Amino acid sequence: MNNTALQVKQEIAKNEHNGYGANIFEIFSKYQDSKAVADMFIDRKYPKGVYCPHCDSVNVCRRKDSIKKFQCNGCNNSFSIFRSSVLANTRTELRKWLVAIQMIVNGKKGVSAYQIQRTIGGTYKTSYRMGQQIRKAMSDSVSSEEFQTIIEVDETYVGGKPRRGDKNVKRGRGTRKTPVIGVFGRTEKKIHAKVALPNAEGKKLTGLQLLNVIEQVATKTADVHTDEFRAYNILDKSGWYHLKVNHSLGEYARDGIHVNNVENFWSLLKRGIMGSFHHVSEKRLQRYIDEFCWRFNNRKNKDIFSDLLGRVVG
Repeated sequence: MNNTALQVKQEIAKNEHNGYGANIFEIFSKYQDSKAVADMFIDRKYPKGVYCPHCDSVNVCRRKDSIKKFQCNGCNNSFSIFRSSVLANTRTELRKWLVAIQMIVNGKKGVSAYQIQRTIGGTYKTSYRMGQQIRKAMSDSVSSEEFQTIIEVDETYVGGKPRRGDKNVKRGRGTRKTPVIGVFGRTEKKIHAKVALPNAEGKKLTGLQLLNVIEQVATKTADVHTDEFRAYNILDKSGWYHLKVNHSLGEYARDGIHVNNVENFWSLLKRGIMGSFHHVSEKRLQRYIDEFCWRFNNRKNKDIFSDLLGRVVG
C-alpha cells in the first residue's frame, strides 16, 4: 500500500469517531447495501445474539426472502429486527435512513423534509415521515432527579411573527402563540423543554404547569433562578429556594442569578424553526423541541451519531 492510500485509510478511521459519526462518503463506503446496514442494526439491537420476542428462544434463523426478518424454530413465528422501533414497517432503503439520521445529527438548526428529499430522493411524504420518526427516537425519558444544584427556568412563545393586518400583534405573555417551558441545569449543562398546552380551563402557562415541569426534572435541593413572572411565585409557596431577576427593570443578571442559558437555547430553537421549518403545528411542536434538546444535550458527545442509531433501532 502506498503512502497516499495509507493516509486516506487512516483519515477515514480517525473520522469514524469524530463526534458526529460518519459523513455521507463514509456511510456509503462502509455500508455497500441495505443488508450491511441491517447487519449493523442487528448487532446493536441484539448484542448477545438474536432471540425470538415471542418465546425468547435463540433457535432462530434469517429468512431468505427478507434481510429484516427472522424465523423462530421454537414457536414457528417470524419477526422483524425493527419490531417496536421507529423503523418498523419501513420500506425505504436503509442506507437512506443513515443519511437522514446523519443530516439531522449535524443540522444544528434543524433539517427540513424538503432538504432530506433533495438529498436522498423519493417523495416529500416519505422524507417528512422519516424526519418525524427520527425525532421520536430523540425524545428523552426524564428523571425526577436530573438536576440537583442550580437550575434556570424560563418560558418562550412559538408561533412566528405577526403578519401585516394580523390582530394577534401582542408579543410575549398574553399572546395566542404556544408557550414552551425550559429548565436548564447549570452543573449538568443540559436543557429540558416542554410545551405548555392549555389546561381544562383553557389557561396556558399557569403556576401549576410550571411547577409540574420543574418537579419532573429537579429535586428541591436545587436553587431555582427565574425572571419576575408572577406564576413563578408558586415556587416560594411550595418550598423551593427561589431567586429571580427583574427583566422589566432592565436587570438580566445579579450575583450569578440569571436565566441567560435558557434564553440562549430559545435563540437557537427559534432560529431553527423560522429558518428551516418556517411553521410547526402545535400538535408536532414537542417533537421538534425534543430534537433541539437532544442535539444540544449531546453537543459534546463523541458518539452522538452512534447513540442515535441505537435509539432508532430501539
